[in-house]
Amino acid sequence: MKNYLIYNGSLVPEEEVLISPLNRGMMYGDGCFDTLRTYKGKFFKLEEHFKRFINSANYLGIETYFEFADFKLKILELLEANHLMKKDAIIRVQCWRDGGRGYLSKSTNAHWITSSSEIEPYKESIQLSIVDVRAIPADALERIFKLSNGLNYIKAANQSNLSGADDALMLTMNKKVSETTKANIFWVKENTVFTPSINCDLLPGITRNTIIDLLAKTSLFSVVEGEFEVKDVEHSEAVFVTNSVREIVSVTSIDGTRFDSSHPVVHSIKDNFEEFKRQNLS
Repeated sequence: MKNYLIYNGSLVPEEEVLISPLNRGMMYGDGCFDTLRTYKGKFFKLEEHFKRFINSANYLGIETYFEFADFKLKILELLEANHLMKKDAIIRVQCWRDGGRGYLSKSTNAHWITSSSEIEPYKESIQLSIVDVRAIPADALERIFKLSNGLNYIKAANQSNLSGADDALMLTMNKKVSETTKANIFWVKENTVFTPSINCDLLPGITRNTIIDLLAKTSLFSVVEGEFEVKDVEHSEAVFVTNSVREIVSVTSIDGTRFDSSHPVVHSIKDNFEEFKRQNLS
């Protein structure tokens, strides 16, 4: 069965997409991307993903030539072609700047690929390991965008894998808790939920922001964003991580320090998120 991609706006069989090996995406990571989950042909906060992707391209000085309505229609076309309308799937939108070798490029044009795949089963809880690889400071590279060069994440993920963990917990240059390679991190102490602020060189994920908004609307739990040390996490009762594909995943341990993976506060947050998502699928 053929697998299809959207390449530069057209539905094309994957094997027919020909890309020069001298493209700037491969040579320099000169591009951006976004990843999202679909729910049997429906979306959660698709427009926020679209806006982040467009803003990422604008940050790089890459022109975009499509509107949100076209973006959504193309994804639906892709899901239909790949028989994923009745399944949960992952969508990845990728672009890279046109042009050749050399760091300087005056081109604002880009190539675009949208791919889809059925979502695979994932662990309901994970283990983290603190790694030596630091989060890139926002002063060096803006952190609110999803940019193609992820070498620091790759090195961090490889280091955590060698320690037997599922993901890496990364710190800032001044050793404040930042994020994992895949997700934002939260932890619970009593009835308060803590999470690193955007000053901690992290990508503020759409699921992260949704949970913070939901917590702010309830009187059951308070939420605190700030700059925290590892000991603040280690002295908590429960830890969980969030992203748009896996949503909310409990953390059982960080370098041997164990946490309650069935904590009632985390269960409540999961239930509230699930209900909010159900009401806002479109």
